[in-house]
Amino acid sequence: MNIRFIFFDLGNVLLWFSVPRLARQGAELTGCTENEILRAVFSNGMEQKLECGKISEQEFYESFCDTIGKRPEPLQLANALNDIFDVVEEMQPFLAKLVAINFPRGILSNTGPGHWNHCIGKYPFLLQNIPENHVLSYRVGAMKPNRKIYETALETVRRNIPDIKPSEILFIDDLEPNVVGAKEFGFDSFQFISEQQLVKDLAARGDW
Repeated sequence: MNIRFIFFDLGNVLLWFSVPRLARQGAELTGCTENEILRAVFSNGMEQKLECGKISEQEFYESFCDTIGKRPEPLQLANALNDIFDVVEEMQPFLAKLVAINFPRGILSNTGPGHWNHCIGKYPFLLQNIPENHVLSYRVGAMKPNRKIYETALETVRRNIPDIKPSEILFIDDLEPNVVGAKEFGFDSFQFISEQQLVKDLAARGDW
């Protein structure tokens, strides 16, 4: 293989996530409309600030409450906004192959602390199968496709594989801008369409 390390995105690669589900659950909890929930989460930029580590979860909660004019119980709100993930079952065979041969791997994701902690708590396979090399935007202070997060990803890999080149790192993401950003940094990168397509593309290049 030319590839010596694989990074997976979390959302829509390892776990599906649903914004409509977030809106519905938030609306059911608060009595607001789904549009009001979406506005409170996304329109004022607080979600992005949370995922960049620029604000705390408490600051996000206060902003959310100010926007909707209500104060739902914090843990109930966190559950409504975080319990929006399901396993991408079709990726499990490919991940299992990597685990079986102990192929170096990690997670490179735009995510906030609430989503991350919920996901690793509800889906133990994440840490069981990818126990280290977690490059998360809220810890890095930058989101894909910002160059800083790819720099941190490379530094993370080189702690275990000091001589690795950026081109020997494969990054799998569902969003084209993130794939483009990774390629511009020097990583190999595929946009995730399906597990079958991923394996086919790797086999065609002699990488799997």
